[in-house]
Amino acid sequence: MKAKNVCLLVAGTVVFSSFASMKLAAKDLESDTIKQEGGKQESRVELKEKTSKDRPHMDLAFCIDTTGSMQNEIDMVKTKVKDLVAKLCAGKPAPIVRVGLVAFRDRGDEYVTKIYPFTDDVDKFVKDISELKAFGGGDGPEAVNEALHASVRDLDWDKSNKTAKLLFLIGDATPKVYPDDYKWDDEAKFAVGHGIQINTIGCHGLENYGDGVQVFSEIAKLADGKFERLSYRQIVRDRRGEEKTLVTSGGTTYEVSSAARGDWKKGATELAKAGKAKSVNRAYLLSGGSASGGMTAVSGVSHARFAAAAPMSASAGAGMAGDSYYAAGGVSRKDSNLDSVMYDAAMKRASEKLKVNYSK
Repeated sequence: MKAKNVCLLVAGTVVFSSFASMKLAAKDLESDTIKQEGGKQESRVELKEKTSKDRPHMDLAFCIDTTGSMQNEIDMVKTKVKDLVAKLCAGKPAPIVRVGLVAFRDRGDEYVTKIYPFTDDVDKFVKDISELKAFGGGDGPEAVNEALHASVRDLDWDKSNKTAKLLFLIGDATPKVYPDDYKWDDEAKFAVGHGIQINTIGCHGLENYGDGVQVFSEIAKLADGKFERLSYRQIVRDRRGEEKTLVTSGGTTYEVSSAARGDWKKGATELAKAGKAKSVNRAYLLSGGSASGGMTAVSGVSHARFAAAAPMSASAGAGMAGDSYYAAGGVSRKDSNLDSVMYDAAMKRASEKLKVNYSK
């Protein structure tokens, strides 16, 4: 073959290869046509959305006490989980989020643990957990050890080290001690060894157990997480008709300054540190400084008048569904900052582990 023909053949091959490469590359591009002023059109080429393999992944699970005093916190998880996932998926890049749940009570109740496997179908998940109701308990401590074991070992966590894994332990009672039981510290160490971070959330009443706060704090510490006490808000009106915002956390009630009422979900202790809330004697305040009763609820406890009351035991109210109303100073658990605590912790985990950006 003559040199000239060889050159032509090589050149043709190069052109064909380049054209083929361009066609293959075009498969990864998306083109649309937009109109400009004057009726002219121009083509705009954009990259297609990343495939599911390229997007970051997150496993998010809840381990929640479902005994009698926990109805309000259960309801908040049910109503807020869809919003939580939507906020997590609003980051850049948008993570793929799976959700799962372990409900627990105690031995002798209808169940000790009930597992809802991980799924990325949030609507199905919400439908599945809609049946959860608070009931049972009655003697204080609950099956926290078995619940943690089921959460970190029986849920099908993603095996990849690249996946962000976060578990929320939510409860108001310390672990029941059984001779043949699992140990919460072993479960926490297993979790962190498998990349699972545990954030513990103490609901109203946990402080009434001698070791309740200590155990929840230690579980979080061992599993690279954080312990937070929930804050519960009530808006009351004094004898002069002025509204007051009261926030109770860890057994202490704070009156929030009028300028900081919109920030109450940051937590009572944080507001107190910032000088935006001050601790008050709840029983004295709600009785108006007398035995006759003083303030009227605007929100939180059905517009009832309050009277000073001695604190109830941690097990008081066990077995009751509905609003977990504690007569101890009239603490209602209907309005808490549980949603805010979960949002902040989950987005922090996604930001640190997956490098997801949530800035606006």
